[in-house]
Amino acid sequence: MKLTIQKPLSHFFAPLLAIGLAFGLSAWPQEVEAHKGHASPMVTFMETKAALKTMLPNGAKIVKRKQPLKEGAVEWAEKTYGVELKDEIYSYYLATDKSSDAILGAAYVTQVHYRHGDLKIAVGIDAEHRITQAAILGINEKYVVDFDGNVGTGLISDYAGLSVKELIAKADELASADKPTRDFAAAVRDAALVLLALQDSAH
Repeated sequence: MKLTIQKPLSHFFAPLLAIGLAFGLSAWPQEVEAHKGHASPMVTFMETKAALKTMLPNGAKIVKRKQPLKEGAVEWAEKTYGVELKDEIYSYYLATDKSSDAILGAAYVTQVHYRHGDLKIAVGIDAEHRITQAAILGINEKYVVDFDGNVGTGLISDYAGLSVKELIAKADELASADKPTRDFAAAVRDAALVLLALQDSAH
């Protein structure tokens, strides 16, 4: 009797598996980008110009500046507050007295990642490093409901008047809150520390 030795099924499936993995790996980055695009268009609650008017003093000279953080600022933020700032060039608004050029305040507008989209915020501080205002300028349409039912939109009055120390304590307190609340608090904290470093280096 003649015996026929059959090859294991793995012999046939291995090439198919390899091909599948190759296609899967090559497609993965595109899938991630496509998923991020599902967040929907940005909904604007407040224009930047309107936000700046509430954050910076009337009658001041306001200039949009670009500058890096001062030397040692990244280490200072991490050591003092446990916050990691990016060592990069920042764009912000500086308010100075028209006569003396004394710094009266500053404001920072930025977008931070939220779920599969972006959250656009603005934060202002005065010469004493207190928060003048914090605002949610926009969010992807898909996530509007997250903020409407928790943090709010537009100007968020809970942050006005806080010192940096009080702001850090508030962000720490909200670290276990719902995602929109804790993410916004952390974003305001980080923005305030960026402004503090930029404002000090602008003297």
